[in-house]
Amino acid sequence: MLAINIFTKVLKYIGILTGMTIPYCNHAVKTTDTVNPSAIVVPKIDPGNTARYITLEMDMNKGLHPSFYFTDLPFDKNKGLMLMKDDALLSDYTVVFKILSGGIVNGKRYPGFYYTDGTGKNINYKYSFAINANEGHTTDTNNAASWAQINEILAKGHAYMNHSMFHGGTDLFKAIKDSEKNMWAHTHYRMTEIVPPGNDEGYVENGLQLGYHMMSSEFGEPVPDGNNSPGKQNVSWGSYIPMLTQNFNRVLISRTNLGDQWNTAELKTSKAYIDYIFNHPEKDKKLVGAAFSHGPFGDKKEGADNFFGFLMYIKHHPANHDSAWITSSKELMDYENTKAKVVISSEHYDPQTGKYKIVLDMNRVDSNVIYRNLSLKVKGGTIGNVKADGVNEVTFNPSTGLINLYKTDRSKVINPFKDPLPPQIVSITTKGNVIFFNYDKPVVQTKKQGYEIPGNKILELKGAGKEWQLVLQNPVGSAQTFFYRIQLGDAKQTNNPLLRVCSYIGQPIKH
Repeated sequence: MLAINIFTKVLKYIGILTGMTIPYCNHAVKTTDTVNPSAIVVPKIDPGNTARYITLEMDMNKGLHPSFYFTDLPFDKNKGLMLMKDDALLSDYTVVFKILSGGIVNGKRYPGFYYTDGTGKNINYKYSFAINANEGHTTDTNNAASWAQINEILAKGHAYMNHSMFHGGTDLFKAIKDSEKNMWAHTHYRMTEIVPPGNDEGYVENGLQLGYHMMSSEFGEPVPDGNNSPGKQNVSWGSYIPMLTQNFNRVLISRTNLGDQWNTAELKTSKAYIDYIFNHPEKDKKLVGAAFSHGPFGDKKEGADNFFGFLMYIKHHPANHDSAWITSSKELMDYENTKAKVVISSEHYDPQTGKYKIVLDMNRVDSNVIYRNLSLKVKGGTIGNVKADGVNEVTFNPSTGLINLYKTDRSKVINPFKDPLPPQIVSITTKGNVIFFNYDKPVVQTKKQGYEIPGNKILELKGAGKEWQLVLQNPVGSAQTFFYRIQLGDAKQTNNPLLRVCSYIGQPIKH
């Protein structure tokens, strides 16, 4: 275990040092603000199967007292990988997507990558793409994936993760929410996982407030937004999710940097990471690795070929043998949410007819969950002639008792433009040693500890409703900025305590 921990830390700090060389990873891009969704034509999206109930019926051969259980991972896999690519570069589509799905890169045709669902059905490898959902996506605005390409990637079941609107920002609500809205306006895809841009403060606590439950990045040590506070030690520094012990209400996962050039040296490091995940001794936790890259950059032959070699290494790894789930952030979180919230409405076995019937109720599953897939195994007999209503598809394996239910339902996803919004600060001004700040809605609060003016001391927080003041020890200097931290303060909307004020990290003060 000591060797593994040392190896993990080495990978982690290689990733941090490598990431420091990426010029657009922590720099804001100033393009346009959130668009008006009515001005955009979004491709028509199939809502899927909208039924509340799933009715599963099967014949049981040699059945005595059959029962079933949901598998820990889909398709009864025992390990997995969640691979990510940051910044929505053009090569997301021209290299990664084409090689994953099967396509031509640099004049060479790649076959695509698949595993099976344990019944013979092929499932394509999934990827997660972190996006700054402005019109340029990155600082390299001439090298960004188009919205049409992004929609094509989404149509194949890959995920997009919220990377903030402009690689950060002082108003954390706008950084997260504007990106979410703009993505929806162009795709009708609602992002439900976050990749904080670098070590930016505040994304975890504010993301949780805004309905996100997975944050995957290289968090700082100690994390400044409360991740390591008592009772919240949920950051995984091993670049993997222990699926059997993870708290899925708060998934904070550091990521190994696989490198960006995808040259021979980086490929060697990437293969070592796969060895670490696939050969990890903690098999009782069923690990899903988390790693990322910004590359391959462009359509360079070496980068594309090495990325292909990386995927081949995963597929043919001696510890794989079709036992690995190559998943996306969305697919992973949706599976866990569905499994946790589905209700077994009824279960009945008729020994006279040999029919075993199960009814599942999806009503409690979160509205923003679109992949409502489930895998279950039946014990106490051999299954046959499996039928299911309320799903898109069902597959089964009589020899193992495995049944896979495929159900996609986009009809319940909430339009982010219609979300109830927490109070937001609309102005911050100062006169002498007093800062005046106004909210767009009335708030109640008591904790001055939530506020900070670096280089000054706050003596008093006072005010009511929409109008508040901070009384400081000294006059406010021209270079001083305004901080409010959601995890230290208690500001919330009057008569609606669930709508807490989000963080402002370094907000300018008008003199």
